[in-house]
Amino acid sequence: MIKVYGTNTVYEALLNNRVSKIYLNKSYSDQKTLALLNKKNIAITYLDRKELDEMTNKQNHQGIVALVKEINPLDLSSLIKKVESVQFPILIILDGLKDPHNLGAIIRSADIFDVSGIIIKKRDSVSINDTVEKVSTGAINYVPICEVNNLTKAIEELKKHDYWIVGLEGEAKYTIETIPTDRKLVVIIGSEGEGISRLVKEHCDYLLKIPMAGHGHINSLNASNAAAIVLYEIFRRK
Repeated sequence: MIKVYGTNTVYEALLNNRVSKIYLNKSYSDQKTLALLNKKNIAITYLDRKELDEMTNKQNHQGIVALVKEINPLDLSSLIKKVESVQFPILIILDGLKDPHNLGAIIRSADIFDVSGIIIKKRDSVSINDTVEKVSTGAINYVPICEVNNLTKAIEELKKHDYWIVGLEGEAKYTIETIPTDRKLVVIIGSEGEGISRLVKEHCDYLLKIPMAGHGHINSLNASNAAAIVLYEIFRRK
């Protein structure tokens, strides 16, 4: 079980039958969530704000906290099979991402822009936790997450299933306006500060960059910003 909080996050967990226990402030008043709690017949424990603050390390819980079943990541073969019916699926590979806020935000963008799944490493990478759940605002219930031991082997397997592998690289020659939208795609986003690792980069079919103004003081985007931009670019041209 993990702890999640905030109205939207808890509501989506309720819709997906993941909630085992609810803690509410007596002043909690979101009628949609209260009605769903009543429908699901879930027992409620009432706590004062100080107790809820202690449960969430003073995060913005909005008066509601839940214990929920953890998301069980898929293996790669299950993910590939799950998206077989999608004509041109988009998958994201996160190479060495460490920040749970970035992962949560990427999951949220993935849901908005119709991504079929996100692939992360089992080790030396961010994992699903309460921060990821909170930042995704419930999107984690709808975007399949896949864990693999080795990213390069995963890429090789995806190529066997006719996926084109596109890596985001700040020094790439071409920009994301050239990204194809009429084929199965894997978009690889590197870690904060380090980008895509050498071996993973060597397995990309091609590298693309996000065009920038060129006269700004900061010349890079964090992983979640980069993901949102490239996913929108694909979405707007489909």
